[in-house]
Amino acid sequence: MRLRRAAVAISAATALTGLAAACGSGSSGTTGSSTAVPAQLTVWRMGSSTPQQVSWMSGVVTQFHKAYPAYAKTKIKVVFVPWGNRATDWTTAFSSGKNGPDVTELGNTDTPAQAHLGMLANDTVGSSVYAVPWFGGVRGIWYRKDQFAKAGISTPPASWPQLVADAKLLMKKFPGTWGLGAPSNYTNGIVSFIWGAGGQVATDQGGKWVAELNTPQSEAGIKFYADLYLTEHVSPKTYIGQTELGAPGATSGGSNEDFALGKLDMYVDGPWAKAEFPKNAVDSANWASFPIPEQGSGQSPAFAGGSDLAVWRLSKYPTAAWDLIKVMNSVPNSTSFANAQGFFPPYNSQLTGGAYSSNPLLSGFAKAATVTQISPLNSKNWGIADTTDAIIPTMMKALMQGANFTQTVDKANTALQNVLNTGKV
Repeated sequence: MRLRRAAVAISAATALTGLAAACGSGSSGTTGSSTAVPAQLTVWRMGSSTPQQVSWMSGVVTQFHKAYPAYAKTKIKVVFVPWGNRATDWTTAFSSGKNGPDVTELGNTDTPAQAHLGMLANDTVGSSVYAVPWFGGVRGIWYRKDQFAKAGISTPPASWPQLVADAKLLMKKFPGTWGLGAPSNYTNGIVSFIWGAGGQVATDQGGKWVAELNTPQSEAGIKFYADLYLTEHVSPKTYIGQTELGAPGATSGGSNEDFALGKLDMYVDGPWAKAEFPKNAVDSANWASFPIPEQGSGQSPAFAGGSDLAVWRLSKYPTAAWDLIKVMNSVPNSTSFANAQGFFPPYNSQLTGGAYSSNPLLSGFAKAATVTQISPLNSKNWGIADTTDAIIPTMMKALMQGANFTQTVDKANTALQNVLNTGKV
């Protein structure tokens, strides 16, 4: 299959400011020479090429050439792979042994599956390391400072009862708006409410995934989210069957657009959502955020999404590839890249103080990023469970449409456990 992608070739020279932690120079599990000097290294990036990203990568390459004189003449070819094509393109390149990358970006939920399939080099630094975090993002709750002030809300809610009460107060103060959006097809948002009640989606027990959607704690989180529509009436019926961006596959038209246009008072998403808002968004000077609260009082764990960087196992130049990753993932480079994209760097030291603390929008997300979870989203079959079979979205949609709670959750739990362990329902 022909790879569907756009390529950008970059070549340059300047100074390296730091190295990313957790990247070693070993190359066990790779097929190439650890000392060869490549004429070219190919980097696969996910998404679309933008001038900003090309400029950032150009700076990285100049640093790479300066820090590693042996690679001074090595050309860096950057290939942008659409997110929707990534699995097919990885499989095609790996099975054919041709046209693959030396370094590839992966979504952090992609990494376990690709490592399991043998596509990633095992760089051993005391243990097996198949990829390193590059940037991350978390979901929190967007709101408007001026609306909160006019409604008499002095501080963001820190518990579920407060969240619902504030949503209702905002709807009363601003007639015609909805208090808090709860799209049914929104696993990465829903899981925070499961975790916020002390539940888990599934746990790894002795090498076997055990689904836990039907524990009392998980059921409390699921019920709370469904009841935002069913009993509390702070989320509209239109969000049933939708993602946060509207109908599945849409890029706008859902809760994101409603918040941007002032029709929704509070909105669950990450800071990157700003780039997806329509151009006629209103009152942007008052946008702010706070972490998703937990059931009692405090901060619910947020799903830690983002991208990793890894060396392709079939690379002929694994050492050079790891050296390039070190430069891409240095503290300054990962921080500047993440900030430009509406994400956060993979260094906790960068999440407190500085630019984030003085920014009303980013400070809430930065606080959310200090308390995160990912399991079982690091299961090799999670993509099948969530994207292919849409187990949690299907469950939530049915609940919001009035299906029997116990039967619906039990059915989803059985399906989830089967898929996580076998890849099939």
